[in-house]
Amino acid sequence: MKIRNFEWWIVGLLGLTSFFLAIKGFQIIFSEAGVHRNLLDLAFQSVKIFGMEFVDDFQSPLPWQLEVSRWLSPAVVLYTAAKAILYFIRREFKSLLIKYKKDHIIVTVLNQKSRFLISDLLKNGEEVIVIAGIEEPSKLDLIEKEGAVIVQGDIGSEKFLRNIAVHKAKYVVLVDDDDETNISSAIAVYNFLVKFGKDKKQTLFTHVSDDLKLNELKELNFFEEFTMQNMLNVNCEIRIFSSNERTSRILFNKFSPDHFTKITSPDDPQINVAVIGSQKLAQSMVLRLAKLGYFANLKKTKITLFFEGKSIAPKLQQNFKGIDDLVDIELNECDLDLFDEEKFEQIHKEHPFSAIYIVCEDDSLSTSILKKLTKVGTNKSLDVVLTLMNPDGILSKWYTAKHIDNINLHKFNIVAESFTGETLISEKLDELAKIIHGDYLSKLKELNPEKASHKPWELLSLDFKNQNREQADHIFVKLRALGDENNAAKLFENLSGEQIELLAELEHNRWWAHMVLNGWTLAEKRDDRKKQHTDLKPYEKLPDATKQYDRDAILNISKLMQLYESV
Repeated sequence: MKIRNFEWWIVGLLGLTSFFLAIKGFQIIFSEAGVHRNLLDLAFQSVKIFGMEFVDDFQSPLPWQLEVSRWLSPAVVLYTAAKAILYFIRREFKSLLIKYKKDHIIVTVLNQKSRFLISDLLKNGEEVIVIAGIEEPSKLDLIEKEGAVIVQGDIGSEKFLRNIAVHKAKYVVLVDDDDETNISSAIAVYNFLVKFGKDKKQTLFTHVSDDLKLNELKELNFFEEFTMQNMLNVNCEIRIFSSNERTSRILFNKFSPDHFTKITSPDDPQINVAVIGSQKLAQSMVLRLAKLGYFANLKKTKITLFFEGKSIAPKLQQNFKGIDDLVDIELNECDLDLFDEEKFEQIHKEHPFSAIYIVCEDDSLSTSILKKLTKVGTNKSLDVVLTLMNPDGILSKWYTAKHIDNINLHKFNIVAESFTGETLISEKLDELAKIIHGDYLSKLKELNPEKASHKPWELLSLDFKNQNREQADHIFVKLRALGDENNAAKLFENLSGEQIELLAELEHNRWWAHMVLNGWTLAEKRDDRKKQHTDLKPYEKLPDATKQYDRDAILNISKLMQLYESV
């Protein structure tokens, strides 16, 4: 450990040493002069030395203890005062220089998620400015010691935005815990950049944690003015992201139920998963399974949701009409603090769970539920995916066990996986989705700039980006259905007609789910404005020409994976 971490311990120890040396020195002087002084008198005289109040009427030489103390005490005081002044000067000086910066990254608010992101950005050589309150003015925050600069101010003020050079920043990341605050702040920065940021491409990464709110705003086309159109007109966009949506996406990619239960044919049983949690991440996980839970058994995925509070289920069903047609949802309302492992065991015996996802967003509650699951009697081990929030928590950092009694444990840290520069800003998670969209554009005979799907990735609407993302993520489900997700090219060399048809049906079911969850309904005639489509029906009822689109998508996977692996 570096010495500077002990700095104030050393200063305190020197201060105490000086104090006790002064007491001893004064005791010797008064004793030699035949003057009696009690301990309080000696302590009082010793304290005065720290203020350089040393009465110089003693004869030299002074006792060595006092000689050392009368120099050491003011030195400790002066050092401490100088450090305090430097703290103030350093922060203020850095704040004054911000207006001259460029290509920095601005992050709003300090919370657990943003702290991890800021540290990651700093480690990768980025300059980071943080808009947040300063809790202890006399002490540098940990991220300031790492290299970030904290400033206080009103993000709605043009003067403040000028002072932090937002028009010269590389990115702005808005990660307040309140979605309304993030959206309002993003629009305020957007309005400023409309006036002053035209010479530089600007991206405002705006966090909206609630998938239900995100869906409502998408239905109202709320973001269109600030994304595609805005990028073309003023070279600026508000890029919406949801940590819960992103977390559920990474969770599914890493720990999809078919990772634990191999599904390769229609003869395989129905997948049944348990989702334990009541907050936004639990909602996102249910939606992710509804969007991508289509496996080679051609059966609907069964989701048993353990939750508390009566609002989660009706909200999901109200905001995502048709979700009940895509997955079988069984609701179990309960007090998660008093999670009933006996009831869970009974349900598991009736319909064994392929995977269990603990997504409580509270590490202590998650740990408690995990402990209770270890008591569930089973003939086969339970595959439990445990999500944790605190990257430095005991379970995240120090607990390495992969098996606990009857449980195969798979840990996933939400903050560490979802809030890094690579996943958030570099969009590494979207590499395959971008390849899919680029391949689609390359095959068009003619680009129509007016058509939403004909735009480059950067200008695609959130809905079209998600279509590509879901198609990309589901490719790995299809590969696992063939037996090996790591050898795509070889698997697709000699596909039988039966395999092509099976995978084409999976692709249709996945597309169908995306459309339904985005508000589309079946109609005899397609109408994009009313979100009506002719193909929202089972695969076997489609005309052969339409089925061929899905077959072609399957036959194209080998090419896409070769491009992806070469990146």
